[in-house]
Amino acid sequence: MKYQYNLQEPNFTVENIDIQNVSRPKNYKHSFRSGRIKHGFIYTVKGRMCDTFHTGEKEGIYVDAGELIFIPKNSLYTGIYLEENTEIKIVQFDLATGALPTYLSVPAKIGLPNAGELIEAFFKPVENHISNHPFYYLSCLYNLLWQIDESYSKIPTKYKKLQSALSEITEYWDKNETVAYYADLCDMSEVNFRRLFREYTGMSPIDYRNDLRLKNARTMLQSGEYNVSEAAEASGFSNLSFFIRLYKKKYGHTPKKE
Repeated sequence: MKYQYNLQEPNFTVENIDIQNVSRPKNYKHSFRSGRIKHGFIYTVKGRMCDTFHTGEKEGIYVDAGELIFIPKNSLYTGIYLEENTEIKIVQFDLATGALPTYLSVPAKIGLPNAGELIEAFFKPVENHISNHPFYYLSCLYNLLWQIDESYSKIPTKYKKLQSALSEITEYWDKNETVAYYADLCDMSEVNFRRLFREYTGMSPIDYRNDLRLKNARTMLQSGEYNVSEAAEASGFSNLSFFIRLYKKKYGHTPKKE
């Protein structure tokens, strides 16, 4: 029996891909005051970055080792390397046709567990001295974009309205916004927002945010570059005792034992 499938056309196509591997000293700055010339995925291999945007729409986004950020073309911002020998890998591209999806229309962290693997794939031919082929890089970029789209599409329809709050908390976990603020982002009442959020995540919005903060604090402590007080403050905890209590509850030991 013969089957025929009508495949959906993509909403956009890409071109002009280039890759960069950059390592800089602490406090080194680079600015895009005239706007970024291409769309870019930036992966922090080691160290820590902060990108501060000049349009007023976004404040600083901190990107730690193992995290990926997307910055659209024409974004005005300044990046600063926050740790010695911070290393980043950059994948840049232009659009040949169409427009990027809305979740890639603004600077944002990209929450993919295999982000490092996907970015490293672009650099394998260079590192192994294999001749470059444009189809290889196109396949890597489309694979990255596909996996991001799959990740964003995984939220069941019932919980799609939480996307704005989930993205906001994921990007800005260090901000002390109220639950009412997150509810407004989703155009929901606070009562309904709290109920739906807990139903989807199993946590309250504040507990969800604190969980992200604790993960960030643990990364800092394990790097050996931060003491307990510094990691707590950098992760958004103003009360050290509260931080230590939450940390012990989550990881089974105090932060000092990392």
